[in-house]
Amino acid sequence: MTHPATPDGTGGHALVTLDGRYTVLERIAAGGMGEVFLARDTVLAREVAIKVLHRSLSGDQAFVDRFRREARAAAGLSHPNIVAVYDWGAVDGIYYMVMEYVRGRGVRDLLNQYGKLEPAQASEVVRQTLLALGHAHAQGIVHRDIKPENVLVTTDGMVKVADFGLARAYADGRATQAGAVTGTVQYLAPEQIRGEPADPRSDLYSLGIVTYELLTGKLPFTGETAMSIAYKHLSDRVPRPSATVPSIPAELDGFVSSATERDRELRPESAVEMRRDVEAVEPSLPPARSLAALVDDMPEITDGDDAGERTEAVAIAGTQTQTIPRLERGRRRRWTRVVVAILVIAALAASAWGAWTYVVPHEAVVPPAGGLTVAGMSSQLTDLGFVAKTAEGQYSIGVPAGQVLRLRPSPGTTLDEGATVVIVPSLGPPPVDLPTVVGKPLARAKELLRAAGLAPVVTASVFDYDVAAGSVLSQDPSTPQAPKGSEVQLVLSKGPPPVNLPNVVGKMRDEATRRLEAQDFGVAITEEFSNDIEEGRVMSQSPSGAEAPYGSTITLTVSKGPEQFPAPDFRGLSRSAAQALADRYGLTPNFQTVPGTTGSVVFSQSPGVGVTVRYGDTITLFMV
Repeated sequence: MTHPATPDGTGGHALVTLDGRYTVLERIAAGGMGEVFLARDTVLAREVAIKVLHRSLSGDQAFVDRFRREARAAAGLSHPNIVAVYDWGAVDGIYYMVMEYVRGRGVRDLLNQYGKLEPAQASEVVRQTLLALGHAHAQGIVHRDIKPENVLVTTDGMVKVADFGLARAYADGRATQAGAVTGTVQYLAPEQIRGEPADPRSDLYSLGIVTYELLTGKLPFTGETAMSIAYKHLSDRVPRPSATVPSIPAELDGFVSSATERDRELRPESAVEMRRDVEAVEPSLPPARSLAALVDDMPEITDGDDAGERTEAVAIAGTQTQTIPRLERGRRRRWTRVVVAILVIAALAASAWGAWTYVVPHEAVVPPAGGLTVAGMSSQLTDLGFVAKTAEGQYSIGVPAGQVLRLRPSPGTTLDEGATVVIVPSLGPPPVDLPTVVGKPLARAKELLRAAGLAPVVTASVFDYDVAAGSVLSQDPSTPQAPKGSEVQLVLSKGPPPVNLPNVVGKMRDEATRRLEAQDFGVAITEEFSNDIEEGRVMSQSPSGAEAPYGSTITLTVSKGPEQFPAPDFRGLSRSAAQALADRYGLTPNFQTVPGTTGSVVFSQSPGVGVTVRYGDTITLFMV
């Protein structure tokens, strides 16, 4: 059961307990949908934040049904960068949502305190927010109300996005009014203002506006009414942040421009792709204090006069969720045609030819722009009777620099002669830092270039005395930056050029070595027995051609002379058998007959059995 105490001055309720489980400690915020209380979950013994919806919303059954569906979906989101939803329900006609209690401050508080964030700080907030959006979008959930008030930073620098699901339920409920659109108009995407369904790219547009505000401390579009701001979202481009803060890098200008394209098809395809873009920029940004340090240095929130309430930092004007009329594209009144018709009737009495030539307004269709240069497009528009104007260029991955990125109004639109058509030229892909890879092995050079978003291409290999074979000798371009996705041409070294190789086969070892080393070759020696080549003479060399790489190693095979082996046993053999055995071992037998004997059998030998002999040696055999 809910036990209300005395109502406060704002019309809210000072709750004591909720549903018999949550002990309310104090109110910590109030907004268009309800109030937020710090409470203690007595079952799980932890602090939680409870958003209690206004009773006016609780009385709308359609809203209640949507709230239930969206709360279930939001409760299914589990990600470190999303404020967790633990529970939801209703008691005594009060609908509530129990959420993770985040110890930290809102991004709006940081902007109010510091004015703006450094580029590295802003990019870190955006990067973590995109992690949250990427997870939610993968689950089919679109936030629809991304703004600084819904992004929190914990005391340890973790960014958390709040109000998933609740924003959609509230917006859908308010949109039941005919022709109405609900949201924080400063951050609404053009398609939301037109009443079209929001998709993940709508969140990316809103985050692009938030990025602009983080970098500059200002909103890109302001006005006296919500309607005037909404029209600017539909008709104007978000200015470059560096126009307000000149020190902001061009890469962040391109990032904001890409995210805030009025045509959602031209925005990043997903939160994952947009996160990759900001992560590519982060390494080049100047170091800045951590988000945790910013939160720690924030002044303490002081207690107000009323118990159980806090004094809150005042948000900048005009960031409340509002309902505005849906902006439709009206039909153009063609009063000129009525006038023309009258003039034609009058002119018919004088000259039908004059009526056609001087009275009837001529129309033309805006032509397609694909593949044309700005000069070519301007000439074609002029030939059709339009006034061509060139707008500030924009970066594009898919359209080469100097070609037409888009036209305003778009191709296929029918206009009167003399109407203005704006040409938006492409600046080509956004620039990225180009690493220097000269002197690095090819595999490492390719790794560095691809990590920078560039395409390495090997165009040639040449000899070089200083750069090792297989390493990069030169790169083109060699400028500090290059367009993202562009080719970087690499020339590889083949090492020193080949030189004449002397033939040292047949030379003695020392002479052969001296001749090779005199031409800066290395020499490796192997030895083998040879029955034909004397010891110490070169038998072969490898390589053996006319040329070899400069400084390479030449292997020489040097003769060890005849092979040595133990003398075989000839004793007891006949003369013929002894001759055969000597032939087999390459020995020359010397038969000596002992006087007084027949000399038919070997009695003894010299050298004796087992004594080391060489191929070709003479062995004396004594016959008896």
